[in-house]
Amino acid sequence: MFRIPDGQSSVESFYTARSDEDDDLLPGSVGEEQVKQAIRDIAHSILRDMPLRLLNTDDGKIYSRTALITKFEESPTFRSIVTLTTTRSALKQKKYIFEVVKNFFAYTMLSHRWEGDEPCFRDIPLAGVYTLSTSRFDKVRNLCDKARSCGFRWTWIDTCCIDQRSSAEVQKSISSMFSWYRGSALTIIYLSDVLESSDQALLLSEWFRRGWTLQELLAAKVIRLYKKDWTPFSQSTTFNHKNIAEILVALESVTGIQKSYLKFYSPSVEHPRMKLRWARHRVTKEKEDEAYCLMGIFGFTMSVTYGEGDHAFSRLLMEIMKRTGDATLLDWIGQPSTLNSCLPSSPKCFRDTPFAIMEMCFGGLPRPVLSFALAAKLVYVFKRATRRARDSSRLQNGTTCPEPSVDGSGDDGAVHIARSTSGQSIFSLRRSTSFPFEDSEIMPLAKLLEKPPRPYILNPEIHITVPCFVHEVLSLFFTPVSGSYHCRADGIQPFSLVTTERLQTFTTDHQSSFRYLLARTWDPRLSYDSSHVSHITIPLLRQRLKNQFFAILLEHRHGRFRRVSTKERIVAELELFPLQTYGVRFLHLQ
Repeated sequence: MFRIPDGQSSVESFYTARSDEDDDLLPGSVGEEQVKQAIRDIAHSILRDMPLRLLNTDDGKIYSRTALITKFEESPTFRSIVTLTTTRSALKQKKYIFEVVKNFFAYTMLSHRWEGDEPCFRDIPLAGVYTLSTSRFDKVRNLCDKARSCGFRWTWIDTCCIDQRSSAEVQKSISSMFSWYRGSALTIIYLSDVLESSDQALLLSEWFRRGWTLQELLAAKVIRLYKKDWTPFSQSTTFNHKNIAEILVALESVTGIQKSYLKFYSPSVEHPRMKLRWARHRVTKEKEDEAYCLMGIFGFTMSVTYGEGDHAFSRLLMEIMKRTGDATLLDWIGQPSTLNSCLPSSPKCFRDTPFAIMEMCFGGLPRPVLSFALAAKLVYVFKRATRRARDSSRLQNGTTCPEPSVDGSGDDGAVHIARSTSGQSIFSLRRSTSFPFEDSEIMPLAKLLEKPPRPYILNPEIHITVPCFVHEVLSLFFTPVSGSYHCRADGIQPFSLVTTERLQTFTTDHQSSFRYLLARTWDPRLSYDSSHVSHITIPLLRQRLKNQFFAILLEHRHGRFRRVSTKERIVAELELFPLQTYGVRFLHLQ
């Protein structure tokens, strides 16, 4: 057997490994059994990265990995390698042997949409699909025929090559799907509803509305598109349809994915919101697959548990949030997850591009180019306890109010609206044991310090702590004509919102037993400036805070906050330039 040096992959090891028995060989010769074992080891290493089962395009039979090794050893390819590798120097040509074995196992994958009564693994007889003449097996037979005509002896289709009765096999297959398509020599895309070779027909294909086909399109390096009658969509002599400019333009148009990603996509969690939007118009048969079909795109795996519903998508988002801290993941509209109201229930909730942090020139500073990845490293955190706003009576008298103590003694426990001599409201937070988030840490805007707050803090109970600028809702009433709620929040210009939920209405004179808050979630981009990276100024941050922002409505009940789902974005704006006392609070959402 071969020694595998530490730190090398299974593939790399075959280029550099040496046999333990090399020194025992006669000069210039090598034993036949050692040659066979070396070839088997190479074959096993290749199969580890391939699908668990493959269809043979010659006999139409399904082969497991063990059966694939047996089939390989019965082949002329195996016998030729054994015959040619008679010397120690030939045996050491691991790279050559590897390429020959890999070529033998080169396989194609089918990307299609399930239709009607698709045959499954247990429906394929031992004699193979060619012994079956019913139309139910036409797709499988045609796949084998096309793969064989392209020069491949192995192919894979998800309907027949996964034993759905084995949960372990399903878990392995779903977790490995992206890498299997990436490792294929060719991905055959079957468009069963495309009758003619036109851009319009391509754009209308239901294949582009399915969840799993998104991953398959991005993973595959080489693709060929086939119409309903299994003829090529393009008559071009170019084998790889990703290299045909007209097709690539059409794919970009129908998917909304840039051509650079379509030609070669590298899995990562970068730009998560953009990638979630790629899937927003796609559907899956099972609710859980809305999440599972995206794992390969983001480059990580998680447990597969059918029956968990939208919890699967929530877990996917939690993993992305842990890895990126991208604040734009909170910018969604629609139905919340049943796991946590802070999270959306599906990719459909990411309909729009992220709400822009609108930049305004301030103090002669140029408009910054925002980069979240850089911003997350460069922004600052608010640390000291919040200071009180000036007492309303002192403001009305034009006198200065001394700063109250940080501990909140003598406070009335309410959100206070101080009125200036001009009658404009000034927002400030007062803290006491009766305030709904009295246990929350406060980060005032008084000073910028060294480290930023994370956009959210995750814990095992799926309670998400979100740093927010908060404003208490003072009045809320419904207008039947517009079908929307009109809202007034402390320090915020009046705004409206549309929701399918029934909210409790109230006025400033007749308060509700429920507590509503309007929250602006913290976004690190607020305190990032490309031209003044190391010394963002408080005035510049305050200027940005004055711009319109995406807000969420929170309902406080039984000591916890719940996000109210809305059908449209809540766009709000401060009434006044934010004071130094304006600060971030950490709210626990469930």
